[in-house]
Amino acid sequence: MRKAGKKSVDEDFRSLIDMAEASHNERMIKNAVKSFAKACGFERFAYLQTEGAEVKTFNSYPRPWEGVYLANRYARIDPVVTEAKRRMDMFAWTADDWPDRGSSELRQFRDKAVEHGICSGVTIPVEGSYGSTVMLTLASSERKSEVPRLRDARKATQAVMAIHYCLKIVGAASVVAPRQALSPREGRCLMWAMKGKSVPEIAMITGINARTVQHYLDSARRKFEAKTIPQLVAIAKDRGLF
Repeated sequence: MRKAGKKSVDEDFRSLIDMAEASHNERMIKNAVKSFAKACGFERFAYLQTEGAEVKTFNSYPRPWEGVYLANRYARIDPVVTEAKRRMDMFAWTADDWPDRGSSELRQFRDKAVEHGICSGVTIPVEGSYGSTVMLTLASSERKSEVPRLRDARKATQAVMAIHYCLKIVGAASVVAPRQALSPREGRCLMWAMKGKSVPEIAMITGINARTVQHYLDSARRKFEAKTIPQLVAIAKDRGLF
């Protein structure tokens, strides 16, 4: 077994981002995040996006727990979600720290979470667009409150955003014709172009060579029969791709 260290952790982050960007569907993304969670010593993961009262989730939690969570709108009272929005920084948690007194609803939430094996974990929150919050939780059935290998908050944030954008790209691919379907990296570069970023800026953000970024944008432009990158961006916005 390899020793936990900076190099091995960096490899896990890099592997997650590479696997996510190479994914063509949600199943592949889920497998990538599950492998990352396991490498970090956790059994399950949950990606959650909250915007006002709206909650979107993508996870490997037991289906019964996901159903109960959404049906009861537990994101309203979930201590992990509350803490994530308050701190906006990576933190470890354990169900043992959750209040066992107070409202019966909160006690019921805690009992059901533990019953389904959600006992401890680490959560990485990131501020999303339009007032939304995006977070990735790695969870364990063990009652512990430590982050055994995750120490680099910057890389953790980068990993969460990679998952976030890859899910958006996969979702967008379902609303365009097959000949127009973008590759994960074409979609990622286009998404940053839609946010007003230049080719050098996209290269710096994504870690992709500027010439390669231009190649991906040109490829996307040809797929949508756009003559220029601004026209490509306009078409993408008009069709509500992202």
